[in-house]
Amino acid sequence: MKLKIFIFIALIGLFLGCANRLDMGYYSMIEKDYIFNTNAPIAVIYNKNDLLTGYYIDLIIYELQRHGFSSVYKQQDLPLKNAKNAIFVRLFRSIQSYPNVNFSYSMISDGITPACYWYGDQFYCTQDAKQTFALSGYSESLNYLSSYHFVLDWYDLNLKKRVLYVDGSVNGKTCGYSFLFRDLITHTIERIDFSRPERYQYYRSLPYYWPCN
Repeated sequence: MKLKIFIFIALIGLFLGCANRLDMGYYSMIEKDYIFNTNAPIAVIYNKNDLLTGYYIDLIIYELQRHGFSSVYKQQDLPLKNAKNAIFVRLFRSIQSYPNVNFSYSMISDGITPACYWYGDQFYCTQDAKQTFALSGYSESLNYLSSYHFVLDWYDLNLKKRVLYVDGSVNGKTCGYSFLFRDLITHTIERIDFSRPERYQYYRSLPYYWPCN
């Protein structure tokens, strides 16, 4: 009996765990054989009219410093002429529409009615109606898919070229989680690999007190 109760609780926990999580993604491109200097002065740049990114700019700089880069500054604190690298950052929400098409099929008769008759002393019937599996209905609706992104575009100002591009994302249901962008920034910067490009999905568990219906 105790074993059954334990299995039941485990299944409930697994279900809640699947429901209460963020579906996150990581994508990066990197300049081959480029060596990143953690001591080089870096200017973090964002659009001053982008209030969302501006709200989190201090956190972005803090996480980059925590990741080992010792000289990271806002653009207004470090002129580009004095910087070795520039990182253009952006936080945004993307909404994409996609059609949902449904087809229905059924058996349709060719409408021929069989006829039977006597010929001489034999009884004959014409062939039965043919049944054909054919399209009988069609419907289409438009659905929407939301995703949230944190993008870092990393440039070497001396070489005048992009050396790293990172796109961290959250896809699908977010349950109105208010720390979504904070976690997206933290996890994306933590996962930066400066030796190779990567692309994968991972999951972030929501706090147990945050319901996800």
